[in-house]
Amino acid sequence: MKHIRIFIFGIIIALATSLLPSCSPSKNIAFEEFTSVDPGGWDWKEKKKFVFKIDDDQHYYGLNCELRISANYAYSNIWLIYTIKGPKKFMHKEQFQMVLSDNLGKWNGQGVSNLISFQVPFMGQQKLEKGVYTIEFNQNMRDEKLKDVNNIGLQVIRGQMIL
Repeated sequence: MKHIRIFIFGIIIALATSLLPSCSPSKNIAFEEFTSVDPGGWDWKEKKKFVFKIDDDQHYYGLNCELRISANYAYSNIWLIYTIKGPKKFMHKEQFQMVLSDNLGKWNGQGVSNLISFQVPFMGQQKLEKGVYTIEFNQNMRDEKLKDVNNIGLQVIRGQMIL
């Protein structure tokens, strides 16, 4: 009986040890943050701002826009404008679209209950200088106040080394 308990305890420890690394954040995520959107609607004038720092300029970086909406969101997409500012007067502004559902209305994101999450790259692999960067997002839809958007986020992923 004692050997069975030790065996079961060993299996539990082995399972816990193998599952813990999958719960920890990726070493390649240099920055990730979400900000809330006003429950009354995201006004097209309201910019959502993220500030992050790059300490390692020996890698490329990918930037992902993250979005959480409710299942009541009225559209199959969202148009966003981002402005990125960085060191040495670096600035870039562009519009991009996140396609949120297929032609039949099935959400493309991951959902739990009434909350659907999306993650879309909006800038390909970029060489970023060391320094502080600011990214602002604002919605660019027809509705002045866009309903059922809960959060918007930014994820910066460290990619391959620059050779």
